[in-house]
Amino acid sequence: MGITSRKKRPLNREIPYQHDTRLIIIATEGRKTEKQYFESELFGNVRVHVKVLESIDNKSAPNHVLRRLKDFATQYELQSEDQLWLMVDRDNWPDKLLSDICSQAIRGKHKALLAISNPCFELWLYLHHADWTHGKVSSKMIETHLRKLLRGYTKTRLRIEQFKGSMETAVNRAASMDSEPDRRWPANPGTHVYKVVRAIHSLQG
Repeated sequence: MGITSRKKRPLNREIPYQHDTRLIIIATEGRKTEKQYFESELFGNVRVHVKVLESIDNKSAPNHVLRRLKDFATQYELQSEDQLWLMVDRDNWPDKLLSDICSQAIRGKHKALLAISNPCFELWLYLHHADWTHGKVSSKMIETHLRKLLRGYTKTRLRIEQFKGSMETAVNRAASMDSEPDRRWPANPGTHVYKVVRAIHSLQG
């Protein structure tokens, strides 16, 4: 392969270069919230670079999210310890559609890991501050509870300082809710976002 045709690694050039930098690539259903969270100072580490492929042009259905992830994997040079994650919400999608997308994600040349929230990503944010004690819930209800808990919440303008110092607690809470961690998505309520966070921390060493 000629030097002009070599694939590049999508590293953030503001992070001091390290030859063993690992990539965590997360394709999300959301346009703003997940990107603000995962590309924030919460995950600042020269050994791991987290990149979020947010939803664009209102293409938020799981098949579009997965396509962005797979396309990215073919365009850039990924190494064995790099990871691809599919991050979607359970709330809007039929079981059959979501199951088919999960099957496609974990197969093929560029295998992806699953981080599905049931019903939505906001549950993960809530767990930074409190246990979930309200039983089965909708996305709208979670956002209402989160808004009260944080005295305001806007998807497009996340206040990162509200989540500092509580990530380990959120991981423990989410894991304790997850009675069947090998399922493709958790029962309602539940979130597998904690698996991504654990993966990032394990690579940070």
